[in-house]
Amino acid sequence: MSDTASSHTDFSPPARTVTRLLAVVGVLALLAAGVAAAVWLPPRLACDGPGSGLVERGGECTGVTDGAPAFVPGEAALHEEFRKIQRRIKAENDRVAGQKGPAVKIALLSTLTPRVGSPASAGQILHSLQGAHIAQMRANHSRELGDPAPQVQLYLANAGSAHDRWEPVVEELLGMTGDAAPLVAVAGLGPSVEATRQAAERLSAADVPMVSSVASAAGLRHAEIPGLVRVTPSNTDFVSALHAYVGARDDLDSAILVHDESPPDLHVKSLTASFRSLFADELEGHAPQPFQGTSVSSDVPYSFFDPVVRNICGADADMVLFSGRTTDLHHFLDALHVRTCLSDPLSVLFVETGPVIAEEDVERLRESGITVVHASASDPAWSDGDGAEGGPEGGAPAGYAAFEAAYATHLPGAGDTGRLLADGYAVAHHDAVMTAVRAVRLTHTGEDGRDPSAAQTARALFLLNEDNTVRAAGGTLSFSTSRGGDPGAKPVPVLEIPARGTAHRLYVTPAL
Repeated sequence: MSDTASSHTDFSPPARTVTRLLAVVGVLALLAAGVAAAVWLPPRLACDGPGSGLVERGGECTGVTDGAPAFVPGEAALHEEFRKIQRRIKAENDRVAGQKGPAVKIALLSTLTPRVGSPASAGQILHSLQGAHIAQMRANHSRELGDPAPQVQLYLANAGSAHDRWEPVVEELLGMTGDAAPLVAVAGLGPSVEATRQAAERLSAADVPMVSSVASAAGLRHAEIPGLVRVTPSNTDFVSALHAYVGARDDLDSAILVHDESPPDLHVKSLTASFRSLFADELEGHAPQPFQGTSVSSDVPYSFFDPVVRNICGADADMVLFSGRTTDLHHFLDALHVRTCLSDPLSVLFVETGPVIAEEDVERLRESGITVVHASASDPAWSDGDGAEGGPEGGAPAGYAAFEAAYATHLPGAGDTGRLLADGYAVAHHDAVMTAVRAVRLTHTGEDGRDPSAAQTARALFLLNEDNTVRAAGGTLSFSTSRGGDPGAKPVPVLEIPARGTAHRLYVTPAL
């Protein structure tokens, strides 16, 4: 080999340079990973940090907590109010965890991160949390709900703003039935939608009892889903109250049905069926008027009511049976205010857990010749010690005053007690948790050495009658298999807005 052939330039770097290059590449890779981590966080890290137990699903933090971290609504103005009540729940849960003696968990399953268009508003969910906490405090710090043992921890389970993130949340709840302080019941359950029914069926299959607060649709009760009772009247009960009201009025005899035809809404579907069944004579000769609601379906930005209102004027009916949710009711009333037949008085019959008409809107209804006839689960006049007359207790229910006193004691600074009945949700969720507590304590004495369990609580639900009725804020309730899980002796006030100067009429559901 010649010298020319053997001599060449060596472009390979020295060994130390290779090492340095590798080190630089490694640092750059770590920096890139750090940037990526800053941009993308695992679901559990995105919801209040690691260890929170919450999971981000569809832009919402879902899961089960003991009050911390707090669930907050899309409406920023109420964030601090949400955090405040959940701090109180957390503090009470911690106190119970540190005490000696038996303890149980009751979960509040609901839409705890409401957004615009959710079936429940942020204000309604806030009142739900407050009412549930009042029941927890009464259970743990008085004998009003029986002997104060076992003590109660209130856990919060968020199934998402539309209740459609329920499945992993329910599975988490089922895993808590074997805790040292076991989960023994689920209260709340959220709106009457298909997802609520599916969640209830899953809990029922695991023998976990449920007490629904506001779900009034047909099929959401023990007769169809074993172990599920509710403190709200059923839609059949609500419509029966309206029909009794109409029967006592000589000036109402012709009705037209206006109904939401959104398919996933079980509440509207069963309410429409109840209206058609109980008001068959009054509806005869008038075609039903469908519309597409906005409260459950996110595909519809607003409801179209002008054609419906024109047909109402043409039908010459004196009643409208409105089968829809509150948001759509307000849109419908707006359309009625500019109807061509303003000179003809019109009564709009409606069903909802609590009051739906603001005081500032009453005068406009009067000017437009509209009376909203509202079957409700509570009456605002109860906070004045008055209310619907004619029931077995007369005026406000026998258990309401104690509930109002507990509100003042356990939620100081939360506002005047009139807020308790602003929408009915505080009463409904208080009564749901209260019913669950009464069932737990009905069978557990601690003397047999057995720990409380969900199965024991489920069997006790239908002992809540005779001498074991529930003296709830919304009425003295009884539960029996003959009512299929619907509350017996539940007052159903019928509210007239604007008031006609007569006493509110009260319907009471059958006791058995």
